Amino acid sequence: MGDTALEKTAEELRHEIDELRRQQREITERLRDPRGIRRGGLSGAGPRNQPRRGFLRPAERNDVEDEPPAKRRLSSAVVKETQVEGEDVSKVDDGNETHVSAGENGNSDLRDRKLEGHRRGSWSQRDAEHRGVKKGFEAMELPEPAPRQLPKNEDPKLVNRNRRMLGNLLGTLERFRKEDKQLSGTDAYARRSAALQKAEQKAREESERLRLQERETLTEKRRRDLTLRARVAAKAEQKELELLFLRWCEQKKKLGNFIR
Repeated sequence: MGDTALEKTAEELRHEIDELRRQQREITERLRDPRGIRRGGLSGAGPRNQPRRGFLRPAERNDVEDEPPAKRRLSSAVVKETQVEGEDVSKVDDGNETHVSAGENGNSDLRDRKLEGHRRGSWSQRDAEHRGVKKGFEAMELPEPAPRQLPKNEDPKLVNRNRRMLGNLLGTLERFRKEDKQLSGTDAYARRSAALQKAEQKAREESERLRLQERETLTEKRRRDLTLRARVAAKAEQKELELLFLRWCEQKKKLGNFIR
């Protein structure tokens, strides 16, 4: 009965220690991110003790073992050509199939080598032609852009209309400038400028006050979190000591029973 009560107390202590550790982790997370920007973003649902893994792209298989084997030309596929080109085969072809097959195999291997050399030569020739064409394009110079020929205004009415519109525009701008100069000396303009300056100054002061208030709030919150984390850590350490004491008592009891 006493062992059951002791085990139950130890289990409760472990549960309390886990809860205190969880609270301590939450407080540490709040201290790292006081504004809650990280918590409001992409928060994973996985366990806290496992780091997040990035997306792993499948590696490109460039191994030679994964590539399919190269195709080889069968000797039977070139029997007819070897019979036409090979002189030894035509001479020995008197019913002796053994010599003919040997000649065909030799000529087929020779033809395979010739085809391979021909392919390499064609590829090198294509590369050379491609490089030559590329160099030709690079060496080709683009023609310099010719100056644009502006159309001549042969119609005097169009020229006079453009000049008249430009003069009206300049006159309007000058009139606005004079009006602004006249209004700048009036009391209404001065009052409006003073009101705008006061509004801007008030907005700056309000922004600075809010910034200082937020800074003070974050400082106070950080101080409270630090104090709370220290208390939680002390309480968790106390629970661990209690659990250790219970284990020591249990071990001492077992050892006493063994000695008796």
